[in-house]
Formats: sequence, structure tokens, C-alpha cells
Amino acid sequence: MDSVRRSLVVLLAGAVVLLAAAPASAHASLIRTSPADGSKVATAPRAVALTFSENVGSAFVAVTAPDGSPVRTSQVRAVDEKVTASVAATDQRGRYTLAYRVVSADGHPVSGSVTFTTTTGRTVTQADAPAEKSFVHRHRSHLVIGILAGLVAIGLILAPLLRRRTSS
Repeated sequence: MDSVRRSLVVLLAGAVVLLAAAPASAHASLIRTSPADGSKVATAPRAVALTFSENVGSAFVAVTAPDGSPVRTSQVRAVDEKVTASVAATDQRGRYTLAYRVVSADGHPVSGSVTFTTTTGRTVTQADAPAEKSFVHRHRSHLVIGILAGLVAIGLILAPLLRRRTSS
């Protein structure tokens, strides 16, 4: 009987771990942007567009000029899997950063950034690129859930052994 109970506990713990990790793969992902990530364009665009792998809602878009100053965006719209925004005119030459944050169909926020470079305009002092987040920083919540699920699984496995030891 103990081996049956132990097997059941192990199966239950495995199910908890698998269920905790499953939702992470269902988020929307960025498919393409206009202007394209890493592209070179003659002048700064007056509109930007982002296309995702699934429908998204409540979108936020921010554009940063080469000197690090924000470029005004307006009329941000999320329709199905596409997000568009109007961008104020700017005449700086250099690397622009387009940052976004949307809510995917499963309710989870998705964020990121892309860059593009303009080849004409006035020369400005290029702002330092923002520090990239490490894998641990980007997936901190998933790691915490995994660690907690592992601790629960260990507790479920050890509980019958501790009960048997105290009842002996």
C-alpha cells in the first residue's frame, strides 16, 4: 500500500510541476514591425505598426530618439493582432528605439523593443543603449513559480515518509 501511495504522490507532484509551466508558452509574440527591427530608413516614420502572433489588447507604444529624448506618440490602436501608432515629426539622425507593451489574448502582458536607424537629419549625440535584461530578469516570475512548485513536490514526496517515521 505504501508504494501505491508513494507513486500517487509522485504523479501528483509531477502534474503540479507540469501545470505550473504550461501557460508560459501561450503568449503573443511579435512577428513583424514597420519599420523593421534593425532596418535603416531615410527619415523617421510618422507611423509605426507591430504585428503579433495572436490578437492583443490594451497597447502601449513609446519611441525614443537617438539623443534619448521621447518622441510623442498618439492614436495607439490595437485591432486584432495589429498595433498602430502615429509618431510626431523628428529630424534626428541615428538609432531610434520602439518599445511596446501589449496584453495577449490569454491576459498576460508582453513587452519588448525594436530599433531602427535613420540615415538623414541633424546629427545628435547618441544616447547609450539601455542595458539589456538578463534571462533571469526577463523570466523571474516563471523561475519563482517553478521553484515553488518544486518545493511543493518535495513536500508531497517527503510528507508520507515523515508521518511513517513519527508513527513508528
